[in-house]
Amino acid sequence: METGQAGPPGTLLMTGRGRSKSIDGQDGQNNVLLSEGYAGAPGYPKPPRHPSTVTQGAAISSPVSFSAGLTQKPSHNDVGVVHFNKVLVNDGNNYNPTTGIFTAPYEGRYLIIAVLAPERDEYIEAVLSVSNASVAQLHTAGYKRELLEYHKPRPGKRTCGGIGAFHLVLHLKARAEVSVVVTGGKLAYTDSGEMYSTFSGVFLYPSVSHE
Repeated sequence: METGQAGPPGTLLMTGRGRSKSIDGQDGQNNVLLSEGYAGAPGYPKPPRHPSTVTQGAAISSPVSFSAGLTQKPSHNDVGVVHFNKVLVNDGNNYNPTTGIFTAPYEGRYLIIAVLAPERDEYIEAVLSVSNASVAQLHTAGYKRELLEYHKPRPGKRTCGGIGAFHLVLHLKARAEVSVVVTGGKLAYTDSGEMYSTFSGVFLYPSVSHE
């Protein structure tokens, strides 16, 4: 025998003891609704909304990252802001190879990396600058602590030729300018287009409001 689908659940009724008269005078049945089912469980409160894609009133609509290398003589006197001229990646166009400066488009956390290679038998002394303020410094010849100062290598002395590197997660404000500034020594470079020194950065996430 063929059967159809099950019907909806019925309504539970309670029949009264007495008989009531219907409109046409016949005996009727007094049905009383007993219940309609159980009340639903209370809903969970909505979590507070945090601005995950908005910072400083500006929407973050595109990724931000850059990577560039040095293939030319750093500057006329070997010191100053390094212009990493060979751009590999520049998502958002926030790095300027003409000035060597990366400008943060949003406030938040950034990963900043710089690798500096000196010429053979030379050293490199440099600082990582954020809006004209030094946040880190390096010297490939090493440091000697004395009253929180260090001694530079004596002129004519052979020094370590190892590379130096910055590798930091920084909190940057919108429009902060980041650059690598050489204050001593000589960076290696070649006319063949090979890169020995590089400068890179990527936007990790915006600042989270704790209100």
